Amino acid sequence: MTIKITQRLLGWRYVVAVALASVVLGGLAGAAPALATPGSFGVESYAFKAEELGGSPDVQAGSHPFALTTALTMRELAEPFGPPLLRNLRFALPAGVAGYPTAVPQCTAAQFYTHVGIANLCPPDTSVGVATFTVSLPGLSSLQLTVPVFNLVPGVGEPARFGFVALIVPIVLDASLRTGGDYGVTITSNNTAEGAVLNSVRVSLWGVPDDPRHDPERGWGCTNGGFFASYVGYGCTPLGASQLRPFLTLPTSCTGPLASAVSVTSWPTRTDPQGLALEPFASEPILGMEGCERLPFDPELTVTPETQTGGSPNGLAVDLHIPQLENPEGLAEADLKKAVVKLPAGVVVNPAAANGLGACSPEQIGLSDASPATCPEAAKVGTAEAVSPAIKTPLQGSVYVAQQQNNPFGSLLALYMVLEGEGVLIKVAGNVQLDPVTGQLTTTFDNVPQQPVSDIRLHFFGGAHAALATPVGCGTYTATSQLTPYSSLVPAEPSSAFQITSGPGCSGEGFSPSFTAGTTVNQAGGFSPLSVTFSRKDGEQTLGAVKVTTPPGLLGVLKSVPLCGEPQASQGACGQESLIGHTTVGAGVGPDPFFLGGQVFLTGPYKGAPFGLSIVVPAVAGPFNLGTVVVRAAINVDPTTTALTVSSDPLPSILQGIPLAIRTVNVTVDRPGFIFNPTDCEPLTLTGTLTSTQGASSAVSSRFQAANCAALAFNPVFSVSSSAKTSRANGAALDVKVSYPSGAQANIHSVAVTLPKQLPARLSTIQQACPEAVFNANPASCDEGSNIGVGTAVTPILKNPLTGPAYLVSHGGAAFPDIDVVLQGEGITLVLTGHVNISKAGITSASFFAVPDAPIGSFELNLPEGPHSGLSAVGSLCASPLTMPTTITGQNGAVITQTTKIKVTGCGPTKKKHKAKKKKHRKTKKGKKSNRRRHG
Repeated sequence: MTIKITQRLLGWRYVVAVALASVVLGGLAGAAPALATPGSFGVESYAFKAEELGGSPDVQAGSHPFALTTALTMRELAEPFGPPLLRNLRFALPAGVAGYPTAVPQCTAAQFYTHVGIANLCPPDTSVGVATFTVSLPGLSSLQLTVPVFNLVPGVGEPARFGFVALIVPIVLDASLRTGGDYGVTITSNNTAEGAVLNSVRVSLWGVPDDPRHDPERGWGCTNGGFFASYVGYGCTPLGASQLRPFLTLPTSCTGPLASAVSVTSWPTRTDPQGLALEPFASEPILGMEGCERLPFDPELTVTPETQTGGSPNGLAVDLHIPQLENPEGLAEADLKKAVVKLPAGVVVNPAAANGLGACSPEQIGLSDASPATCPEAAKVGTAEAVSPAIKTPLQGSVYVAQQQNNPFGSLLALYMVLEGEGVLIKVAGNVQLDPVTGQLTTTFDNVPQQPVSDIRLHFFGGAHAALATPVGCGTYTATSQLTPYSSLVPAEPSSAFQITSGPGCSGEGFSPSFTAGTTVNQAGGFSPLSVTFSRKDGEQTLGAVKVTTPPGLLGVLKSVPLCGEPQASQGACGQESLIGHTTVGAGVGPDPFFLGGQVFLTGPYKGAPFGLSIVVPAVAGPFNLGTVVVRAAINVDPTTTALTVSSDPLPSILQGIPLAIRTVNVTVDRPGFIFNPTDCEPLTLTGTLTSTQGASSAVSSRFQAANCAALAFNPVFSVSSSAKTSRANGAALDVKVSYPSGAQANIHSVAVTLPKQLPARLSTIQQACPEAVFNANPASCDEGSNIGVGTAVTPILKNPLTGPAYLVSHGGAAFPDIDVVLQGEGITLVLTGHVNISKAGITSASFFAVPDAPIGSFELNLPEGPHSGLSAVGSLCASPLTMPTTITGQNGAVITQTTKIKVTGCGPTKKKHKAKKKKHRKTKKGKKSNRRRHG
């Protein structure tokens, strides 16, 4: 509070007034002795005390003292141009002293400023104390006078105003709270009349002004023995029956000596044109308060959501009610010092609130100064209201989000509460703690201003971007609190319950997420970005993990991407050369989630899979930075179809105590020239399994179909060769090659061949086929006799060829074993299975019915001769041309039927040439014989 003298009189009027008063009142008030030898301008003494009747100290905490008195004596300064005159006074009362200006009628400005002699027209029932002052003028003796102090109607923007008249000079005492400090009361008086020296002033304000014990000093009709009664027209009469109400209350804390201080400034002088300003002069330490254990403290807590809908963004009202006792003979309710409110489990921060959210900086809030807060409107998340018996109308204000960690607590989340009205400005900070596992919120406001308050009401905004979300399930939810008064370390613990009666979670949290996936351009064999999106509704169980399987043929050109290694992949520090796509994550409850963007990187082996993903999302939401979220995923390749299965690690459900409530996730693999479509245009599906954090599982799928397959060329080149070198011990060899010309081609779907009768299957080797169980467990465990060859595939997808052994594998009751070619490379394993059949005529055929829809540059299956060769030979392979009927079917349905010639290497001259030589030999022999005859 500030004391302000609002009227300044000319020096000559003041001189006349003093002269008249000294004549009229000299015999009544007496002349005060002059001050001691002049010294430097300043405070000679200052005292502050709370008094009981009779003048003894009042040390009972929360009591309403008989009087609260400040006494100031000034030193006089002698100088050639006259002493500097007191201009401004500023009294800082101890923190916790509270006043209730509305408890007493107020004198209007018209009444206060209307002079009746040296009095005014303020009614006696507006008296709240007395002031005794001593003034002097050069050449005149000092004059001491006691006058009433009145409760005045405060000016605009002022919480309280008091005043008295020093001779004919109205002196206004303006009260304020020390904003940015201890929020104690400050009383300021400005612009004391220039021309007189104010030697001393003693102001006593009454704790209960209506107390009849103050009647002898009440108003102009009673002070100074009723001398002023004739001026104001009324005598000294008691107020009569009235409802006694406290006007002043002592602090409700018992924490040691109290402190008060005064600071003064002077009017300008010739030597000091700006005047003199003195540092605060402290009073002697005042006895601390006692008896705090006697103070009542019975607060109440009420927490109410805007709606009773669960699992939704919701407004929330929090009301702390502290009853205020107005018994003048009793003690005040203890002031609230610390409030800790824990909201029910399930009431959590809503990430959707980050849409458009701002934050208030330390400079904008200015907690340690008295300047108005300038927090941005975007940082406001609620309104605040405080009701106090000390102020006529409630204080109104706002609740702002504080800057992350750049707040008094260095915490992720903090709040600033700003309240103002009637000249009062309160700024306090609250720390918000978030349970890292459940997200439960606990908010603490400590060192609340030590002033009486009956209600503190906070209302957090609702709507789509509400800062809070209500619990998902229906039921009763209870907020708890620990409210600590200044009078004690033992908190009261009121609680408040509310109901959630509706919402999607009231019938049990289901889990039916949606799923869509596909390429943006469906041209068969063409390159296109691949987009995968999965979502859930509010009230459903939280997304936990994702597994997605692509249709066969939907692949990526792996050799074009340098793989991100460890530890960079796990740290989210992959280079851009490994970037293959982007992700968007929507988080929060309500119709407008907050969306975060991230990047997707291709990594090396992860969790036993040949490849992996590092999905990196910077968790920056509005003014909050929760760090970088890295989600890993393993990419497995189906060994039969080459379909990819991407299995994610658990998705984050909570970050630093903020439940993410992930609503939707989109991953788009959009690296140019990476993902390409199948060459099979039959309807296919992308399938997946989504699991929740509660363990629920949902199978999902999305239709997929490539287009324009018939337009693709299909021109594989198929060649076969063997060797003339055969034997019973080592059988025969066969080498099959498939290659593709350059250009867009449909991939091979199946190949069926029939071997010539000269190359039957070798029964002794068939008998050594690897059992299916052994092969499935580990092909390398198969007996050596089942290994009949080597396969090698070169593909434009990979940097290196895939190669591996070909085994004969027996399958239960099947008549003949299959040929299983195990191709490996770059962590990938593919198994090509050819079904073998041997006709009654001994003709061997093989059909590869499920060739993966994957592009190849070339494929070679080499079945060499040897002790475990798969084929034997009947007769000489050079005796006649060998052919192999062949049917090659493309993934697009195109069919090539041909008779493939088998090139046999190592054969000698053909028989035709041998006969020609014999004929020539016979002819030559016949000629020689004829010659012999001719010459015989």
